[in-house]
Amino acid sequence: MSRRLMAKLRWGWMWACVCLLSAGASTAEIYRWVDSSGKMHFTQDLASIPPLYRAAAKQRAENPKQDVPIQTYSPPAPSSRRDRRTARSMRGAKSGRVHTVRVERAGPSMRVNVRINNELDVPFIIDTGATDVVLPLWAAKKLSLPVEGPGVRTSPRQTANGVVQAPVVMLRSVQMGTARVENVAGLSLESMSYGLLGLGFFNHFNYNIDAARGVVTLTENSLAEEGVLRGGRGKGQWVSEFRSAHRLIEYAESQRDEVPFGRTRQRERWNVRVGEAKDRLRLLEAEADEARVPSTWRD
Repeated sequence: MSRRLMAKLRWGWMWACVCLLSAGASTAEIYRWVDSSGKMHFTQDLASIPPLYRAAAKQRAENPKQDVPIQTYSPPAPSSRRDRRTARSMRGAKSGRVHTVRVERAGPSMRVNVRINNELDVPFIIDTGATDVVLPLWAAKKLSLPVEGPGVRTSPRQTANGVVQAPVVMLRSVQMGTARVENVAGLSLESMSYGLLGLGFFNHFNYNIDAARGVVTLTENSLAEEGVLRGGRGKGQWVSEFRSAHRLIEYAESQRDEVPFGRTRQRERWNVRVGEAKDRLRLLEAEADEARVPSTWRD
């Protein structure tokens, strides 16, 4: 075989590898953008991002930071000696166990398969800035989770397509590698094929996410045993949920009361919305009762 032919074959093989690698990277791209109110959004469709934010999202996806961890977290230490003794006495045998999980990069984010309800493996994007565990609608349906009907509570969430009412789903278990959390409240959204693994899961651990090495280290904490977490949420999260529910009722009632006299149908439509908002609050109260959320967290 001539040198010229060997050189052509070698360059052809290298070019094929480059093309394959490029194709693999593009199919895994996840775009992240922050709107004017500071809310974070994820999407796999670059065209769905508003033009104002599109260029920055594209640049962030093409130039992810390789040399720093995404986030590390440790809960605040008890403020007094008595608090520290109480915290130590309430720790279960499970607290302190360390889990190391390999994850893969997907654009600027980290992706990992998570086992839900010990039945279905679902691809998730790690998002410690998200309050909840967000399950794709297709996965919720495969798990036969209720996502519609009078007994399903919904919660307003901002997506690339505007505000949607996302059904709240109760997950028996969420497991990433060997790290497992039971009885997790999450949301279900149709807008993405991936889930988002948020604080509903990570609140149970002190964690370190090393993006450069593709490793997540989770150390189990005792926040649930100490009552700092109720149903996977902290006080601030529960307070936010209840305030949002009350604001929705107040808004619907104010709109109903502003309807001019004689416009019966318009007033009736707002009466229906008031009833729906009160139903959401009732379901939230039932969820909080099951999680033994104190009254001071239901502002």
